[in-house]
Amino acid sequence: MYSNNKLAIDLEKTLARGFDITKIAEAAFKIHQDHCLELTTPMRRALLVLMAMEEGPEFELTEAEFTDLITEIKAM
Repeated sequence: MYSNNKLAIDLEKTLARGFDITKIAEAAFKIHQDHCLELTTPMRRALLVLMAMEEGPEFELTEAEFTDLITEIKAM
């Protein structure tokens, strides 16, 4: 089972290469595709928010908002 903690860890790994919206959105998409059947509704919503960041600046999160989202995922 793909857990909230594993999701948070996988998302945190994207920060190791620096805060890059495109890389975060791509990582979220890959996680969604790889673990689709294992995701809870809140996990899926968080990933959809991250995948949408590529759709335009109005959907982009700041680095602080991204880290806050990771914290929320850990608390789910």
